[in-house]
Amino acid sequence: MPEYAKTASLYDPLIGPALSPIHKAMVDILTLHAPDNLLDLCCGTGLLAGQAARSGITTLGVDISPHMLRVARNKRPTAAFLRADAAALPLPDNAFDAAAISFALHEKPMATARAILTEMRRVVRKDGQIIVADYQWPAPGKGFFTGKVISLIERLAGQEHHACFRQYMEEGGAVPLLSRAGLTGKCVRRFMHGWVGLYVVA
Repeated sequence: MPEYAKTASLYDPLIGPALSPIHKAMVDILTLHAPDNLLDLCCGTGLLAGQAARSGITTLGVDISPHMLRVARNKRPTAAFLRADAAALPLPDNAFDAAAISFALHEKPMATARAILTEMRRVVRKDGQIIVADYQWPAPGKGFFTGKVISLIERLAGQEHHACFRQYMEEGGAVPLLSRAGLTGKCVRRFMHGWVGLYVVA
């Protein structure tokens, strides 16, 4: 994706600190079930994949952006990375004990986001884990200023990105999207004053 050509090297220092506690919580949940392997979809620079690999999970990160993957491979040598379309994975059914995706569904057209979730279900074993971290609506009256900051960041990410974010939020955020993909997600943690939910899919 050409929009990441200039920003991939800036992603970790600018965004990484905000995502680190969320990724740690995701890895903590994953390690409770001791998966042999993990698929990290839309992995970007490999922040989550790197944390998971360091915890002892054999991790494959998948992303479509060669610029993001270049950073990931240079910085996270303990994880493996593959350039592929997360909505049409070149991977066999039931190949993974767990799959995760963080902060990627909201930036996709809704049909693409649903296809990604469907692919996650396909490649994860029936008794495996699916974990999703993304935006949700906070409780009424909560997180007003955080919401303004998030909206600004999403706007700065580009017109198409922001349009997808707006549609994602207008349609209710993570829970309705999971439901439309035939999945049920339980919110087990909240971050950023309620604007981010961490979901474990049943």
